[in-house]
Amino acid sequence: MREVCTRPCEEECKRGDFDEPLAIRDIKRFLSEYYDLEEISQLERRREERVAIIGSGPCGLVTAYELVKKGYGVTIFEALPFPGGMLFFGIPEYRLPKHILMRDIEATERMGVEIKLNTRIGEDKSFSRLWEEGYDAILIAVGAQSSRRLGIDGEELEGVIEGVDFLRCINID
Repeated sequence: MREVCTRPCEEECKRGDFDEPLAIRDIKRFLSEYYDLEEISQLERRREERVAIIGSGPCGLVTAYELVKKGYGVTIFEALPFPGGMLFFGIPEYRLPKHILMRDIEATERMGVEIKLNTRIGEDKSFSRLWEEGYDAILIAVGAQSSRRLGIDGEELEGVIEGVDFLRCINID
């Protein structure tokens, strides 16, 4: 299957007690490929508070989406030259097509989320600078930045590259 989701909710679906569980993963995949997000536009900012989010992976993007829906001003700071975090460089194209991911991120931006790329907090900009710029809250959503060892023979040999490092290298270039 091409999907990222392992569909754990389908195992718990009560509909399965009668016939088949709802195919939530397949429905969501269909909608993600065919639903027109072009009509999404800027939402009204109803709150004074501003939130800085460090990292544009799944946590950062979903949090930004939910906050902007509630009327907050939201800025995402991403160290890499593109948004998406592990969604972008950690999931192969055949499982999560980049054009679908980028379309969803662009829709989030149209809603009012600002994304500042190539900005590493702690190096390019300090935490104190974020407070000085008027952010009322800061979410650190840097996600999974390192690989886990498998504990198998030979993984420490020269030329063996850990999974996350490998995916980052092939997807950034």
